[in-house]
Amino acid sequence: MEITKSDILKLIELKQMDTIVAHLLTILKWDFRPAGEVRNREIRVWRQNGWNGMFYPIFRFDFNKDGHLINISDRINPAGQIMYFLFCIIFSIPWLNWIIDDFDPLFHWIEILGWAIFLGIFLLIGFKVYRMEKKIQLEQIYEILDIEVENEEPTKEWGWKKIMVRSITYPMSIFLIVVCVFAGIPQGKYFLTLCILSIIGVYLYTDLKIILEKKKTTGKQNL
Repeated sequence: MEITKSDILKLIELKQMDTIVAHLLTILKWDFRPAGEVRNREIRVWRQNGWNGMFYPIFRFDFNKDGHLINISDRINPAGQIMYFLFCIIFSIPWLNWIIDDFDPLFHWIEILGWAIFLGIFLLIGFKVYRMEKKIQLEQIYEILDIEVENEEPTKEWGWKKIMVRSITYPMSIFLIVVCVFAGIPQGKYFLTLCILSIIGVYLYTDLKIILEKKKTTGKQNL
């Protein structure tokens, strides 16, 4: 079954331009309606989720001259990308504020190491959250369009790769929670603590949601 341009148009409830301003307004308005931009041989579609309102993906559907779907690609929305970059800068300030008063990297090597670990954790969790969100939305799109993915092996949520990733991300998440509770809150860094805990919460919620959905799907297949 070939997917046409008219099929993809059914995914869109609100037509918008794919610009930074449009995505920023979407984030501020907390608008969960599927939106998109329609071009000659291309349609871009995006939608927020209640638990991931900033870093949602944009799906690009490319068509041939006959209007048939030939490719699907994705990227993070530009407003979310800028916000993520700003978060990295903001979260780095408490670790690197010594640069202004006393620029001595050798003396502050502990702060530098802590910052590197923290930034690595933050980037890894952000990457995982985006990939999970993309996977969830893409599966929903496939279901709506009745697209069957051929030769796709089911993802093993407890395969050795997944176990290795979780053996890193879960302890890192716990480490950040401990830092927030015993360092961030006592020092009055409430906004920073809230942002960090929110990101960790999104990651854990998304990961557990995927595990439970896979378990539910596997259970149905075994019936």
